[in-house]
Amino acid sequence: MTSPPKLRILSLEDSALDAELIQRELQRAELDYLWNRVQTRPDYERAIQEFQPELILADYKLPAFDGAQALAMAKKLCPDVPVIVISGAVGEETAVELLKTGATDFVLKDRLGRLVPAVKRALREVESQQARRKAEADLRTLNAQLEHRVAERTRELWEKNTIMEEDLEMARELQMAFLPSRFPTIPRGASETTSAVRFCSLFHPSSSVSGDFYNIVRISDTSVGIFICDVMGHGVRAALVTAIMRALEEQVGEAAANPGALLTQMNHSLRDILRQLATTLFATACYIVVDIATGRLTFANAGHPKPLLVRQATKTVEIIGVDRKNGPALGLIDNISYQTYQLTLAEGDLVLAFTDGLFEVENTQSQAYSEARLREAIQQRVGLPLTKLVHEVSHEIEDFAQGREFTDDVCLVGMEIAWLLACIAGAA
Repeated sequence: MTSPPKLRILSLEDSALDAELIQRELQRAELDYLWNRVQTRPDYERAIQEFQPELILADYKLPAFDGAQALAMAKKLCPDVPVIVISGAVGEETAVELLKTGATDFVLKDRLGRLVPAVKRALREVESQQARRKAEADLRTLNAQLEHRVAERTRELWEKNTIMEEDLEMARELQMAFLPSRFPTIPRGASETTSAVRFCSLFHPSSSVSGDFYNIVRISDTSVGIFICDVMGHGVRAALVTAIMRALEEQVGEAAANPGALLTQMNHSLRDILRQLATTLFATACYIVVDIATGRLTFANAGHPKPLLVRQATKTVEIIGVDRKNGPALGLIDNISYQTYQLTLAEGDLVLAFTDGLFEVENTQSQAYSEARLREAIQQRVGLPLTKLVHEVSHEIEDFAQGREFTDDVCLVGMEIAWLLACIAGAA
């Protein structure tokens, strides 16, 4: 086993006898050291550079050099090496000044018994300083490594976030592509202005993607259907379920003319999917069919906010299915049969279907807009064209929110019954 290196001690002492006495004290304490004694300034400076002492014992009074100068030189050339000043007789003020300027300790030659404790204390202080500096260096290294790791992690997160944002943007574009870009007209091939039915929609996701979905489909030469749904939750998860809902709606297209049958089949298929996922999800939905040949509106509701029917002739706003109990939301219960209900339409009537995000908007006082306010806003605008009515109601809700972000997805679909074949036949 390798023995520890010896302590290198530089002695600045012009008296051989004093130097011997000093060494005797050190040997009595069984210190293992290397000794280098010098007497002049040039030798002292050279010894500091070549001998590289770990402890300096400096006499205060020498013929052409003193302890104060020796201390100043040591602090310049080897600032971390402890310096103990040893002298025969100096004043208290001088001793205090030496300690202020960096001396580790001060020992009188007639009290050399204090030398070894002073040396040991000085070495402990050096060891403590070295340990502290090592700890500080280690901490700086760790901080640098941590900063590097944080920077790397931040870069990685930024890259992943960029990819995620790009994916979300693509998902948003795909979801928007799922929505109708053109609405069906009746009769087939008619322009929007001459069509028996005209449509207007408002779609506002609360995040990049939405849990709301709607579709408008042609069922026959005289009938169209409006499907609207609101999936539980928000964001990507809800948006993925809207894609499932769209696929299911197309899959059960043979039941499109019967709202109750369509929702029943969609619920059955959705329950099968959710059992495989072992999770709980649901979606409220409403399906409305308008037939201009019979002048009838048929509908079924799966836990969705009840649509509104604006009677332009009587200047009234009716709740579609106000006296009918909604069925449960899709995806909750097996073997549910949704009922189809009907009512009679008149020319000029407007049908408005929406998700709850439209009326659950809150203002800065945390007050919800509410369904009652929505009906009142529509009632005040009875007689307006469909598009103008939808836009004005939308602006009123935005004003009510007082700049607060919408916390839920918003979807509103409007349909105007411009004319009915039954009315034309009767007039003829």
